[in-house]
Amino acid sequence: MSLFPCSIICICVLSACSSEAERRQANRDFDYTSAVLHPQLKTPAPLQNPAFSQAYSLPVETRQGALAQDVDVRPPEQIMTFVSSSRADNSRDAIILWFSARSLSQHIDDDLWSWLNSYLTTNKMAITRRDDANKVLETGPVAVTFDAEKADDIPPAPAQYYQFQVKSDPTTHRAGLMVKWLRAADEQVTPTVFEQRHYATRLLNNVSAYADTQGRGQTAVASNGPIQLLLGQESGSQAIIAENGFVNTWQWLLTVLPKAGLPIEQSSQSQGLIVFNYEGDSSTSVMQVLTFWKPVEQTDGLALSAGKYRLQLADRGNETSITLLDDSNKPVLASAVERLHQRLLKFTNVSAIATVESHNSQDASAQPEVSEKPIHLVKVKDKWVADASVDKVMDHMSADLSQLGWIVKDADTAAQRIAVEYKVPEGSLFDALAIWKPLAPNYEGLSSGSYVFQLHQMDKGTQIELQTASQQAVPAGTAEQVYQALAKKLLMINKK
Repeated sequence: MSLFPCSIICICVLSACSSEAERRQANRDFDYTSAVLHPQLKTPAPLQNPAFSQAYSLPVETRQGALAQDVDVRPPEQIMTFVSSSRADNSRDAIILWFSARSLSQHIDDDLWSWLNSYLTTNKMAITRRDDANKVLETGPVAVTFDAEKADDIPPAPAQYYQFQVKSDPTTHRAGLMVKWLRAADEQVTPTVFEQRHYATRLLNNVSAYADTQGRGQTAVASNGPIQLLLGQESGSQAIIAENGFVNTWQWLLTVLPKAGLPIEQSSQSQGLIVFNYEGDSSTSVMQVLTFWKPVEQTDGLALSAGKYRLQLADRGNETSITLLDDSNKPVLASAVERLHQRLLKFTNVSAIATVESHNSQDASAQPEVSEKPIHLVKVKDKWVADASVDKVMDHMSADLSQLGWIVKDADTAAQRIAVEYKVPEGSLFDALAIWKPLAPNYEGLSSGSYVFQLHQMDKGTQIELQTASQQAVPAGTAEQVYQALAKKLLMINKK
């Protein structure tokens, strides 16, 4: 028998058992509704009824609700938390979405009220009543639609009237947007309670998505411009003070830390926490420690050992404190904070890029993980070319060079140049025995000193050229070792 006729039969059978009415109802019979209660057992004399607890006695229910085939068994519409740090409150009596202020100076209730009115105006939805003082409004008839309307079990919503209210909670610096179904439009059948909540939740999700777009637009505009960094105190510890709001400082750090050679491991904006990986300062041999009377060359290191470190941000209104902690959440030495401050000062003119929080955030809704395409660095006619744009190659090199024995001094996006410093590993006996510490690469023929990675945009890819500080080409044999090590590192982008 041919498979094609069988396929047609299967499709017909499946389509026949998936009607809208059957999707609403349970897939069993409702014979239980005709069940008859049997007479209660009576205790014969002279026996007495045993004592039993009344704790689990069912209360007498006076409300009228749906029964049997009238019970809608489809899953309810879920409140979507599009905005970062928003929280859903879907109780029996109310449908509320709470929005947290991004800074102490933000009046989130006013912003939420403005976004709501703007959404209704943009979508040409009539407003029959508005109370600006109490932030309450009622809409005209609205037929709610959504992006996934065609794939939904419920047909397009009929025109309904709704009420919105913005509830402010100054203590926790948040505001709630509450929606309530009011009534059906004229000559429309009154929907069930299930459908009322479904349509109201769907409308709330539309407003939430619009508020997310508006909030990101404000952040992107406010994030442009230089940032001022000072040294100060936070809870008795040395800290870096950014003379900017929390959100702008957060976005700026996410942008510049990889450029400063400090790749980010994870982040949580709601907790104000960024975890980055530090490869450690240039190794110091046992001989250098013993010959303490000799001056040691000053480097751009942070005076920290290799490992993970934390940046804890605290909102202080118009400024933000940045505290450097070790992996056990304890403050590091003040000297390390001062060195981090000096390194970050080189990037104060870099504009922040608004990003979506997605690094191990337990509060955010799960998003599908996007696997980033690796960068291939290959030799083409005596030139080493990467198959990616200059900006992408520069971002990854700024983060990866520190793991290849280089100290990133500056990343000039305009000049498409990365200034670095290299120090030949001394390979002491102590370093050889320290098996837990990765050995720095040793490029044969490359002397300690300052160098430049010059990038050139080509028709198909980006050329990378290693130069001396005076912009002279490094000998091909020596530079090829660096290119090969860099090629392996860039190829591992999607495996991090």
